[in-house]
Amino acid sequence: SRGPDQQEERMATRTQVQIELMSGCIHEQMCQSVYEQRQQRMQTLCGWMSPSAEAARQLWVRTFVDAWTAGARDTAATVRWDERLAAAFAGHFRELFQPQAPPLPPLPAAPAPAPASSLRSAVHALPAPLRLLYLLHELEGYSPARLGAWLDLEPSYCARLIHEARQQLRRSVLAA
Repeated sequence: SRGPDQQEERMATRTQVQIELMSGCIHEQMCQSVYEQRQQRMQTLCGWMSPSAEAARQLWVRTFVDAWTAGARDTAATVRWDERLAAAFAGHFRELFQPQAPPLPPLPAAPAPAPASSLRSAVHALPAPLRLLYLLHELEGYSPARLGAWLDLEPSYCARLIHEARQQLRRSVLAA
């Protein structure tokens, strides 16, 4: 088993090689433009899903690199950049839905978030799988079918989890 330092070094090397392969080409200019246009949106999503600002920064950098390298391999370029970014972002959370992942906790009867920002607190209190699906569906507008394809899940399961997230948010906000 590799230690965290070895994994980080391997990821940094992989990222550098991928960026160097793109250096100096028209693809690099397009990637820079995409990055500038979508940086704030991805930082926000990563912030919602990460425990710290540094973890969020690492996540959005990895998300952009993954989307860029997928774009470099996709010669047809039929997928829009927004979808590439969302797919790369969602891909970082696939393990949350694997059989070995801990089960989703039961919905609380009456959580009590801080009244000043009850919706924000309620969203942060959602379990990570529910929060991910809720954000990508409600904020980004992706269908349960698209989310299921990215996360290797049945669309009906995604829809059920989105519904559970809405129910939990509704109870949390009403309890505030």
